[in-house]
Amino acid sequence: MKFKEWARSGCVATESAFPLSAAQRAATVRITSRRTLETVMLLSPDRPLLPVADARAILARARDEEEPEVYAGVSLLLLAGLRPREVEELRVGSYRPVTRQLDAAALRPRTIRIAPSAAAAVDAYLATQVIDPEDYLLPGMRSTRLVQLVRRVAAAAGVEAGVHELRRVAVGAVLDDGTPVHHVELYFGMTKTSVRNGLTVVREGYDVGIADVLEATFA
Repeated sequence: MKFKEWARSGCVATESAFPLSAAQRAATVRITSRRTLETVMLLSPDRPLLPVADARAILARARDEEEPEVYAGVSLLLLAGLRPREVEELRVGSYRPVTRQLDAAALRPRTIRIAPSAAAAVDAYLATQVIDPEDYLLPGMRSTRLVQLVRRVAAAAGVEAGVHELRRVAVGAVLDDGTPVHHVELYFGMTKTSVRNGLTVVREGYDVGIADVLEATFA
């Protein structure tokens, strides 16, 4: 993704202000919101965003897995942009299938609408289970198993990628679509500063728009 495309979404690329070595500083830039002056994402020329085609291949390979839970987990990483820890900590009661709403509370608490394909993947998995609202939504994805499964599925798809690459490419796709940065921050749980201080207005249904972008890009 070109930096001018990020700038169009209200971001600028600057040298990282984080405490890095000289070599790291030379190879790292940060994407910073023009609106909030807060870092949205770190990018490195040596670690570009995962190509969309590769992300789609991983999702397609996960769909072919014998365990529906694997497809559900990969879908939540890519089609909802959740952090690995957030996927691990989800409870059955965190998900409302009728409205496609999900409470992600492990790091930045928020309620978001997720892409239809992600909801369908979770629904298909839950249909095979006897569940309680307090149960973990995807118990087989806890600890290091989610990380291991994603790498295995990616390798089977002929792609070298992990859990964090899926979230990063999801964020990149939404920013590239021109979504306002403060909406991106809220959806992906990056920051609440601008909204908390009343500096920005959150458009009603913003999460539906983001879910639609993720659906159209990857599903």
